[in-house]
Amino acid sequence: MKRALTAITLLLLALGPALAQEAARPAPGPRLHLSGKATLESAPDFALISVGVGAKAPTAAAALDQTSAAAGRIVAAARHFGIAPRDIQTSQVSLEPAFKPVRDPSSGAVEQRPDGYQATNSVAVRVRELGQLGEFLRQVVDGGANRIGGIAFELADPGKLEREALAAAVKDALRQAEVIAEAAGVKLGPIEEIRHGGRSDRPAPMRGYARGATAAARAPVPVEAGALEVSAEVDLVISLRQP
Repeated sequence: MKRALTAITLLLLALGPALAQEAARPAPGPRLHLSGKATLESAPDFALISVGVGAKAPTAAAALDQTSAAAGRIVAAARHFGIAPRDIQTSQVSLEPAFKPVRDPSSGAVEQRPDGYQATNSVAVRVRELGQLGEFLRQVVDGGANRIGGIAFELADPGKLEREALAAAVKDALRQAEVIAEAAGVKLGPIEEIRHGGRSDRPAPMRGYARGATAAARAPVPVEAGALEVSAEVDLVISLRQP
């Protein structure tokens, strides 16, 4: 029992200075919690578009040959348009059996029976001259494309817009803090805490998926690039002091 009391006494003696220092530490003063937000817009730098061709034939080789030849014409059309080889990439090659529904005249049941093969070949193209995007779409259709898988508008350096949005969000929070402090008759102290509330992107929407395009189309396809948006949010904790 004496040993236990002695151990407790020694522990209290060891913790004494720390406890005294903690007790002497002043309580935190008033603080201001607020959030800053910002949304910035920028015109896209390029468009990423998927164009391709689908074909059906009695044999697998025939279906694949048809799509391969058409994909080659699409690539040639893109290069003729001035698209650099590094901006042209095969994105999908597929080959699968095709089926058709056939009704049994005796039973009336419908069953799927083999009907040749279906092949597709798609090419992803990055178009940097957005003003010529509609003309490019027309040319690849003339070159044999009968599928357009959509258009995504992108930024060459998305991080730059993200950083600018984040800085604008911090400035927005500080402006709010100044207004609140002035109205309350207090002064702003140092920033005690900053939390990044994340960001959100609002890209230009993907355009529609088109099938059955034909070489009869001669007018440029109307395409609007619009603008890309990036939003950022930060949370600040700022100490306040009396003037």
